[in-house]
Amino acid sequence: MRRPPRELQVFSLSALDLFASAMGTFILISIVLFPYYLKNQTLIRTMQKQSGLVETLKRRIKSAQGEERAARAEAAKARAEARKARARIPKTGGVMKLPDGGEKSKSLDFAKGCWRTDPFRHSPRHKPGVSQYCFNKDGKGNLMYFRTTEAFSCAAFATITRNGERITIRDTDARCNIDQKDKGIWTSDKLECAPDASGVIWCEGASGSGSTWRVRLYRR
Repeated sequence: MRRPPRELQVFSLSALDLFASAMGTFILISIVLFPYYLKNQTLIRTMQKQSGLVETLKRRIKSAQGEERAARAEAAKARAEARKARARIPKTGGVMKLPDGGEKSKSLDFAKGCWRTDPFRHSPRHKPGVSQYCFNKDGKGNLMYFRTTEAFSCAAFATITRNGERITIRDTDARCNIDQKDKGIWTSDKLECAPDASGVIWCEGASGSGSTWRVRLYRR
């Protein structure tokens, strides 16, 4: 009786076929998944880009908050300066009022003399200032403008006219003492004034630069 061979074959044809099938399956799966690997890199770059944008927005928000705090501090400082300026300006002569029975009158007798306004600001970047007007009986005169917190003053010609209860004060362009911010130029102002219920005259001011303010006039 013949004995079967006892030789052990590790790499038989069946084993090689199994290895080849496994390798083919791995290659096929890699080919199928390869586009997703590329998309993953794109996704990573997109996320990094979005993260950079978020950090940029955070910095901008922080900067805007800082600017807002600075603007509020500047506004509070300006209000404090205005209060101090009002406290330093005497108004012993009384506020300007429209005489009784003057609905159709054009008389300017009540305006003869010198008058000083409340402190006001020509624009947010300017410090508070005061205008002083002096008129003769014909409504012609001059303006002297000065700031209460710095050495800055301007002089110009001025006129006052009246049409019943409506009063208009105008001045001319002029030069001021040296000031780098304003370049030594005074832009003409215009005040449109009218009495309130108690007869006190309130004036709405406007400059050639487009700024507006509201003041009363006090006898000097």
